[in-house]
Amino acid sequence: MLAPVAGSTAAWADSPQHVRSTFSSEETVPAGQLCDFTYHNDFTLITNAVIFPDGTEIDQDVIHATHTNEDTGFKLTETDYFSLQFRAGQVKEVGIQWHLRNADGKLLVVHAGNIVFSDTTGDVVSFTPNTNPDFGAVICPALGGHPAS
Repeated sequence: MLAPVAGSTAAWADSPQHVRSTFSSEETVPAGQLCDFTYHNDFTLITNAVIFPDGTEIDQDVIHATHTNEDTGFKLTETDYFSLQFRAGQVKEVGIQWHLRNADGKLLVVHAGNIVFSDTTGDVVSFTPNTNPDFGAVICPALGGHPAS
C-alpha cells in the first residue's frame, strides 16, 4: 500500500491535473436554419485534458462524426484530431477541423490549421487560410446543398 509522503499534498495541489472524458451527442437542424436541407449530426468527442494550476488548459481531442443530409440520406463521416488551448481570454484550436469522407472512403473535404476564438463571446479572432470558421459554408455544400440564407 502506498501512503502519501509528508508534505506532498501541497505539491500535488500545485501540479497539473490530467482529465479524460468522452461525450456523445446528436443534433438535427431543420432546413433553413443551417442548410437548405435538414441536417443531422451524430458525434463522439474524446478529450484528454491537462489543466495547470494557473487555469491554463490544453486538450488533445478526437471527434468521430457522421453528418447526414436528411432530405437525401447522403452521409459523410469524419475523424478529426486537434488540440484546444485555453488561455488569456482566448481558445485556440489547432489541427484537423474537417476530414470528410463519403461511404466509399473517398476524402472529399480537408481543412487543417488553427482558429482562435474569444472565450467570452465565441467570436472568431483569427484563422489560417486553409480553415473556414463558417460551419454551414463547409458542411452544407459537402452534403449536396447550400447554406441557409
